[in-house]
Amino acid sequence: MKFYAWTLRQTRDAIRTGQVTAEEITRLFISRIEQHNPALRAYITIADNAIEAARVQDARLRNGDPVGPLCGVPIAVKDLFDTDFLPTTYGTKGRDNVVPSATATAVQLLQSAGAVIIGKTNLHEYAYGTTSENPHFGTCLNPWNRAKIAGGSSGGSSVAIVAGLCTAALGTDTGGSIRIPAALTGHVGLKPSYGLVPTAGVYPLAPSLDHVGPMTRTIDDAALMLEVLSSSERHLSAPSWTKDSITSDTPPHIRVGVPRRFFFDKCHPSVLQTIQEALNRIERSCPEVVFEEVTVPLIDEVPDVQNATIGSEARAIHESNLRAHPERYGIDVRQRLEAADNIRGWEYLRAQSVRAVFRLEVAHLLEQVDVIVTPTTPLTATDIGQAKAHIRTLEVGVRAHLTRFTNPWNLSGFPALTMPCGLTPDGLPVGLQVVAGPMQDKRLLQIARRFEEVLEWTSLAPEFR
Repeated sequence: MKFYAWTLRQTRDAIRTGQVTAEEITRLFISRIEQHNPALRAYITIADNAIEAARVQDARLRNGDPVGPLCGVPIAVKDLFDTDFLPTTYGTKGRDNVVPSATATAVQLLQSAGAVIIGKTNLHEYAYGTTSENPHFGTCLNPWNRAKIAGGSSGGSSVAIVAGLCTAALGTDTGGSIRIPAALTGHVGLKPSYGLVPTAGVYPLAPSLDHVGPMTRTIDDAALMLEVLSSSERHLSAPSWTKDSITSDTPPHIRVGVPRRFFFDKCHPSVLQTIQEALNRIERSCPEVVFEEVTVPLIDEVPDVQNATIGSEARAIHESNLRAHPERYGIDVRQRLEAADNIRGWEYLRAQSVRAVFRLEVAHLLEQVDVIVTPTTPLTATDIGQAKAHIRTLEVGVRAHLTRFTNPWNLSGFPALTMPCGLTPDGLPVGLQVVAGPMQDKRLLQIARRFEEVLEWTSLAPEFR
C-alpha cells in the first residue's frame, strides 16, 4: 500500500516504528499536493512550517521523549479555523494575508497531540453553502468526477482526503457541512455531540448549531481524532474511551431505527437502492442487529426551524461586515444573508421553542433504539453550477435538498456520522448516516465500526489509488 493510502493510525504507527519519518511523509504529501491541487482546488494555503513541525516530532522520537497520539501525522484544516502560523481566509475576499494572533483551540489540540498541520483547505465562503463553489478561490472538484461538486461547506477537506493529499482533516458542521461532502466524495465524516469539541477560534456561522469534527478514512481514525479533540471538554460529561476501545465492547444487541417517512421520501432512486443494499448486507452479516421502522417526531417542522435559526444567527454574525463591505461577499452568500432580513423575531423564538421539544422527543426515541440510520443526502454529487435537480418528476433545489437529512441532527445537537456504503450505477459515492443519542458518541462509533466491517470501502477515488 502506498503511503498516501494509509489510514491515520497506519501513518502514525509507521512513523513511531521508524518505517518512515514524519519529515519524509510530510514532504511526500506536499509533493503530491503540488502535483494535484491546481486541478482539484482542495487547499487554499500550504503550511511553510510543516517540514519544521515534522522534524520536531522526529526529534522527539529519536530522543525517546513522550509523543502524542498523532505524532508526525499530516492533517489538513478547513480554512475557517484561526491559525497564528498561516493566513486564515474564511474562504472570502480580502483576507489572503491575514494571520490571526491566536490559533483555534481544536487546532491547538491537534498540534499538542503531535499532528503536523499541512495546510488550510478550501470551503464554501464563510461555510454558508453546500457545494464549495467558491468565487474567490475556485470550486472544489470531486475526485470521482471532476464535473461534479465535492459538497460543502468543508469540500476542500473531503477532496484532500479522497485524493490522497492528507491522512485526515478537520471540518465544521452547521447544517451538514462535514457529512455532506464526506457522503458525496466517499469517506467518514463525524459531527460529534454539540459542545464536545471546542469551537473557540472558529469563525461562527450559527453558534447554536456549529460543530467541529474529524473527517477521516475510517471509523477508527475518527475515534482517535475525536479523543484528541474532546480532551479539553471532559467537564461536559464527554464519553471517555481508550484509543482502541471502539474495537471491542460493541453492544451484543443493536437496535437500529429506520425512519422511512421523510428520510426516504424525496430521495433519488439510485441513492435509495444503494442504501437498501447496504442495509441488507448489514442485516445478513450482523445477527446482533435488529432493524425496526420508526418515526422521528416533529420532523416536518425541521426545515423551517433550521432556516429560521441559521438565517437569523448568520445574519447577526455578519451584520457589521455585510453593511460595511457587501462587495467582498460572493453573490450566493450575500443574497442568503440579505434574505434573512425577512425572518422576524417571533419566528426565531418560535423556532427555538419547537427545537427544544424536538430535541426532547428525539432523545426519547433514541432510548428505544441504539441508533437511527438514514441516507446522508437525498442526492449524489450534482453538476458544478447546477441549481435544480430532479427526483423522478419532482424538481428540488440542490442546496436546500442536500441538507434535508443532515439538518435535524444539528438542531438536536446529537452525534451523527456519515460512512460510505456503496456506489450508484453511474459510479458516485453514497453515504449512510448513523445517529445516536445525546453524548452517545462512543456508542455511535462502536456501532458504525461494526457496519464498516461489513460494508468495506477504500476512501480514495479510483484515479488516485
